[in-house]
Amino acid sequence: MLRISKLTIGFLCLLLVTFLSACNRSTAGVATTARLTSPLVRVSAEGVDAAEPTAASAPDGSFYVAWVNHEANNRADVMIGRHEPGKTPAAPVRVNPEAGTATAWRGDQPSVAIAKNGSVYVVWTARVEADGKKGTDLYLSVSSDMGQSFATPVKINDDKVPAAHGMHSMGVAADGRIYVSWLDERNVHVPKPSTKAEGHHMESNRELFIADSTDGGRAFSRNRKVADEACPCCKTALAVAADGTVYVGWRHVLPGNFRHIAVSKSLDAGVTFAKPVIVSDDKWVIQGCPVSGPSLSVANNGTLKVLWYAAGEANAPGLYLAESKNKGESFSPRQLVAQEGVRGTPVLTATNNADVAVWEMTSDNGSETKLRTVGRDGTSISVGSNFELPAAVNSNDGLFVAYVSKEREKRSVWLVKADHK
Repeated sequence: MLRISKLTIGFLCLLLVTFLSACNRSTAGVATTARLTSPLVRVSAEGVDAAEPTAASAPDGSFYVAWVNHEANNRADVMIGRHEPGKTPAAPVRVNPEAGTATAWRGDQPSVAIAKNGSVYVVWTARVEADGKKGTDLYLSVSSDMGQSFATPVKINDDKVPAAHGMHSMGVAADGRIYVSWLDERNVHVPKPSTKAEGHHMESNRELFIADSTDGGRAFSRNRKVADEACPCCKTALAVAADGTVYVGWRHVLPGNFRHIAVSKSLDAGVTFAKPVIVSDDKWVIQGCPVSGPSLSVANNGTLKVLWYAAGEANAPGLYLAESKNKGESFSPRQLVAQEGVRGTPVLTATNNADVAVWEMTSDNGSETKLRTVGRDGTSISVGSNFELPAAVNSNDGLFVAYVSKEREKRSVWLVKADHK
């Protein structure tokens, strides 16, 4: 019996070595398993339908996770909580002052940013109705006590007639100026129906708008249009370089229903924007919205990186990365990050020594959240199966991933620390 046990153990060890060798030879479409260096932490309350997580890091090394609690009759609340490594998380608080007035969906989560002075900024969407018309308005809520309470929200869009405003993004400049970009339908009147919509659904294209605040969010500038023909259900992206250059990214609809990622820059604090530049000719034609926008990151040396999903004829469906070293005038040939289907907008987050891509992979076998350090050789890392719509943030204690878990009809938001090295 002892001899048989040794042979059995030896055979199992051989299988393990063979498996690990295969992992080392894996391609961009294959993932190794992440080293989860902390237990899974439930962020949302028990028994609540919670989704749409987002996260942002603070200058003191802590970070914030925001999400949306959903109730019956389309009522929703934006929640946020502060996390400091090694300490018990602060109790989450509601951002919107009147319960149930917020709204969100899987393609349009809240936007969060933290200023150098520690002020917490949250952009969220509120349902509005007037004169028989329904729409949404954008609001900024500000906390000056580390997210324990929020001042009266300030409306960002300046039009008066109810219309849709969403797919927003936010960035804060070194001088404290707050920028918010979004998709707007104030000038969109006639829908364009389609009987063969392949994406989320077929809508009229939107216009891309931007506004800024120079007084810490107490008031916003007049709204300025940056571009038209924006894909209506793809999230926008906004990043501000150290020198003050403002970058806005979105999925642009070109003639023939080619839906490609575009970037425009402003050198005058968002007053005017340059002609949009298409990041990559993916040759993706789709009669509908893929519900997947770009993610932007600007390095200290000014290099702009763009992460996005494409499924066009130019190459295999997958997650791609390109960069610009001339302030968005042109972009490098796209690089494949992962060859697989992607759900939602991917996340590109800066860590201490590299940028990390985080996304939800979809296949016939289900969904899986993955991450990969970009610009290096290696493979993607699996954070977990059935982890949906991830958000990611870097803190003094490493990289954290917030995600949605679903059990029957109830969703919940969770947090885990993931070792990406």
